[in-house]
Amino acid sequence: MELRKVAIHEIQKERGVNETNLILSDEQIQITENVEALISALLSSYKGDKILYAVFNNSEGNYFPERYTSYKNSERNDRGFIDFTKNVLTNLNPIIRAKTLASGGYFIFAEYSVNNINFFSIFLVRDTEGKILRRTEHSYEIDTIEYLDTRNLAMACRINENRIDNGEDNYLSFTQVKQKEIADYFLDWISIEQLESSTEYTKSLYEIVNQIPPPIDPETNQEYPIEEHRNNVYSYIKSNPNKVVNLRELGEHFYDNPDIYINYAEENDISIDTEFRYNKRLLRRFIKVEINRDGINLKISRGALNDKVTISEDDPNVVLIRSESFANAFRQELDQ
Repeated sequence: MELRKVAIHEIQKERGVNETNLILSDEQIQITENVEALISALLSSYKGDKILYAVFNNSEGNYFPERYTSYKNSERNDRGFIDFTKNVLTNLNPIIRAKTLASGGYFIFAEYSVNNINFFSIFLVRDTEGKILRRTEHSYEIDTIEYLDTRNLAMACRINENRIDNGEDNYLSFTQVKQKEIADYFLDWISIEQLESSTEYTKSLYEIVNQIPPPIDPETNQEYPIEEHRNNVYSYIKSNPNKVVNLRELGEHFYDNPDIYINYAEENDISIDTEFRYNKRLLRRFIKVEINRDGINLKISRGALNDKVTISEDDPNVVLIRSESFANAFRQELDQ
């Protein structure tokens, strides 16, 4: 990770009270080993939560997207960064004040890159025992990250700036938390528009399953053949009565590693929710090939490819089907 800029501000608010105290920093935090360790720990906590993908709601008047776009298109100097973070948190202050059940925390803004992908992240951190962050005259200092765990990370949002530059969807990702009062004001503030994308996520899962080496068959001590592994994945997913794919459960079941799919998606910049409803038709790609062209609808078991169904070596426009039972049924249909 190449960490470029970090700023921390605080909104003090107690649950059940409609009063806030906004504490803004006038300077960025100097990047030290402790600061880098803190952001790395927050990113690890972020990836350990349930992650969902979305885009900005760019309707006129939505403050955060407008200010973020203005900052992104600017020179992005140090002064512009701290001013942007102060402005958007000042905008959040009355929103959280109106939420009686909400409580405040530290808002950590970070600008960095991982694997040549540029990110802008916001973390809402609870430091109830005051063991991580210490206030200075103009900013904060990181004392230690020893006490930081997932309970401290109340909410997080990450912006993939490369996807924005490339005109792609799903450039926002955020954690899904059980505390509805936090999620409501945080997502309203960022102006998130979540995309229902069971189709894209099922495609992404198929891509990931085909690229990660299959698990080891304990009977042979060799990797499962990819076709057999795809069939096993399909059967496991179909056994869920809620028609939902949970990547952590999938990784735990096949690899004893709940993070294997999530980490692969992260490392290869593949957007996929940690949990999503699958697309029934596309899920069949794990076990079947379906082609509909020129009035011919052909559904093939993947096990039949390159065995009973092949492309002719002499003519690339000829598909060969070698099956006695299929040929007999085809002749019978023609006779009728």
